[in-house]
Amino acid sequence: MHRLLQLNLRGRRVPALAAALAAAVLLVAPRVPGAAAAPAGRPAPPVGTVHEYRMPPPWLGSTHELIIGPDGNLWVSQQLEDRVLRVSTTGRVVGTIDFPDNSGPHGIDKDWRGHVWLTEEFANALVELDATGKRIASYPLPLPGAGPHGLRIGCDGHTVWWTGKDNGTVGSFDPRTHAWTVHSLAPDSQPIYLARGPRCAMFFTELTGNRIGRVDTNGFLREYAIPTPDSRPIAVAAGRSGHVWFTEEAGAAYAELDLVTGRITEHRTDVPDAKLAGLAFDCFGNLWVQYNQPGLIDRVRPDLTVSRYTLPTAAPVGHRRSERCPWPCRGLPGGSP
Repeated sequence: MHRLLQLNLRGRRVPALAAALAAAVLLVAPRVPGAAAAPAGRPAPPVGTVHEYRMPPPWLGSTHELIIGPDGNLWVSQQLEDRVLRVSTTGRVVGTIDFPDNSGPHGIDKDWRGHVWLTEEFANALVELDATGKRIASYPLPLPGAGPHGLRIGCDGHTVWWTGKDNGTVGSFDPRTHAWTVHSLAPDSQPIYLARGPRCAMFFTELTGNRIGRVDTNGFLREYAIPTPDSRPIAVAAGRSGHVWFTEEAGAAYAELDLVTGRITEHRTDVPDAKLAGLAFDCFGNLWVQYNQPGLIDRVRPDLTVSRYTLPTAAPVGHRRSERCPWPCRGLPGGSP
């Protein structure tokens, strides 16, 4: 089922998190200045209510990444459908951007000019769109068969970072000079997702390499081994404490990396047979964690107390989220380029 979901907290709806594959999940943060309340004459939904918004066909179960776009709408990549949907924060599809057949648009982010960048995983290229969705250019990767998966704009607002899932690489592209920089990992490491972190370093997860990687502004690469074997780290995000957090799909945990000591602390979920996927911080320092299995979303407060929400759709395969708030996240690493 192809749906966008929204969770109501205290009657306010402002996006802070989202997801995909069979369903995309949109969460909201409470007490946000300027957030829209329930329409006049209509009672606010109960706290914790999840609203589902069905996406248009074809339904191939491949809704993936989401950002707050330059127009204030959600831009959602649908990889097997070869398109990007522009969706209002009320769940209405307001535009469709079609990609070439079998190009596989996946990772998505926007730069300081409001241009939107995506990976074409199956076409082995990066794509630049303007704020209206018009294609500006396509940039083939210099490495055949890299399979660019994740994408994130660096702290400078213009450098495009990507992960080569199929050949164990992480790299960057400078649109001003068209220069490529490539960092080689173990060939079978499968780097997937990226996040900006403290001191403008770029962090990434190695799905089958069982490591968290870091590339600093000098180009120095460091990898941190995860204590749980074969944990399959997926999402990664930087928190206010300066720690870098990530999910473990097979390790049934979300974990934090202390960059001072290099120590990784794992926090196990109490959900049987859980498979964790996406995570993101909101502007209040809460960590939101999504499950591939079962259909749950956790809100983890700074003191590690948890509130849990159940998704209406059976087996929704919650997958990804937007790590950027729709307003400036002061003090949150990577909140805005």
